[in-house]
Amino acid sequence: MTGTAGEHAMVSAGASAADAAGGLGFPNMPRLELDELLVQLVERAGDVLAAQGRLRGLLRANALVAGNLSLPMVLRQIVGSARDLLGARSAALGVLGPDGELEQFVHDGMDDALMAQGHPPMGSFVSVPVSIGEEVFGNLYLTERTAGGEFTADDEELAIALAAAAGAAITNARRFAESEQRRRWLDASTQLTPLLLAEGQERPHALITGHAAAATDADFALLALPREPDQVIVADATGPLAAGLANRMAPLAGSLAGQAINVGKSGLITGDRLEAAAAALGAGIGPLIVVPLTTGERILGALMLGRLAVRPRFTESDVGMAATFAGHAAVAMELARARTDQILLAQVEDHDRIAGDLHDQVIQELFALGMKLQGHAAHSDPAAAERLNGYVDTLDEVIGNIRTSIFGLRQPRQAPADLHARLMEIIDEHAPQLGFTADIIFTGALDLDEALAHDILAVTREALSNCVRHAHATAVTIALAREDKLITLDITDNGRGIGTPARSSGLVSMRRRAERNGGTLQVTTPASGGTQLTWTARPRNSNPTPQA
Repeated sequence: MTGTAGEHAMVSAGASAADAAGGLGFPNMPRLELDELLVQLVERAGDVLAAQGRLRGLLRANALVAGNLSLPMVLRQIVGSARDLLGARSAALGVLGPDGELEQFVHDGMDDALMAQGHPPMGSFVSVPVSIGEEVFGNLYLTERTAGGEFTADDEELAIALAAAAGAAITNARRFAESEQRRRWLDASTQLTPLLLAEGQERPHALITGHAAAATDADFALLALPREPDQVIVADATGPLAAGLANRMAPLAGSLAGQAINVGKSGLITGDRLEAAAAALGAGIGPLIVVPLTTGERILGALMLGRLAVRPRFTESDVGMAATFAGHAAVAMELARARTDQILLAQVEDHDRIAGDLHDQVIQELFALGMKLQGHAAHSDPAAAERLNGYVDTLDEVIGNIRTSIFGLRQPRQAPADLHARLMEIIDEHAPQLGFTADIIFTGALDLDEALAHDILAVTREALSNCVRHAHATAVTIALAREDKLITLDITDNGRGIGTPARSSGLVSMRRRAERNGGTLQVTTPASGGTQLTWTARPRNSNPTPQA
């Protein structure tokens, strides 16, 4: 058979095609292997596409988590991103407190009513820790895979990767929150000092508590100052939980504020001490901070900051910033007091000059006028004599009032830490609760020893507090007089009378203070109504100055 090579090839190809058309083909086994390879290739391609999709989802979740600096927003973003990334029906983040107990629970896809009953029913479940360095911040939980079945090892790896990004985001959010907190404290300190030093500032304590509460986002703040040798008084309280705390007395050794004043250390209040504080301050009290107001070696008082029990806890950083603010406040208080002392010193010099003029000129002239009127009365008819004697009595009353003014103007040379000023402070403290300012009259030289002065201050404070709580008075008059060797403190109000108070500890304390000073306590109801409290004492080792 002849032909070209191309012809032979065409004949062979035609024969092959004919064989195929006649039913000849490949064996079954190689074709099955090829089909399996194709299926595996498609499956692996799908896995690659799925992995790429989940990787893009992880990157997107990381970007969302890292895109916030507000810690509450970061926590909610973590939970939502984890739920979407793993295809879970619900997700949650349990935040641990400093004591390792669950402090906060942020969830997504869970019904609040169901969560209130405890852990909801679940089938599939995965949990990974969220760490910040060596510290475990909390745990991320995911439940009920929406695609069905159990969570896979790949799911857990994705959750771990997201948790690592979440830890970094939480660290950044915490640092941002701390820097914002420091800025608020710095602003509070910067604003407080000029306000305390402002001329005519009448409520320095309220400025301190108000700025401190705002800076630390506290629900209440109170400032306690030492008043008695063994007691402290709440000089000011602010916030919705502070009602009724102003002017409250507490033992120096048995109260949180008193302990801070004694020891001079700041701290978080936890455990049994927090429970005791909640019992004393009122239900609902949660996190507490107490810091002393220290300047040099002196401790002027203590500042307490608190939140509701459902609010976030304070941190050690909060304590440090509050302590710094308290130090600034203490320095500002000392500067304000020094300036006030300078002003008072100048006023005292003026008062001494005015008192001297009143004594040397006005009173002497009035005495002379009274003697002339008495001389005329002796040579007048009975009706005229009676009228002139009435004028003399009026002059005597005027002279007595002027003497009271003189003793008020003159600073007692040996008075213990200006008793007059401290009594005026007590009156000013109670003015907001009373709705008016009580009147006060000083008579005689009040150069008293410190122990007796403290008792007088304590009795005055207790009496005014009783007026606030029980009397519903519209006027109160306080008279403190020294006559020979007897001190008399007379406090009279026009309220609704003594009644039958449920507690008598205040009266018992007043009577005890009187008795240990050789005096008495009497509480009566004047004919015109109201209540009159008469407290007496006999000073020891006193050297009365000559009276005008």
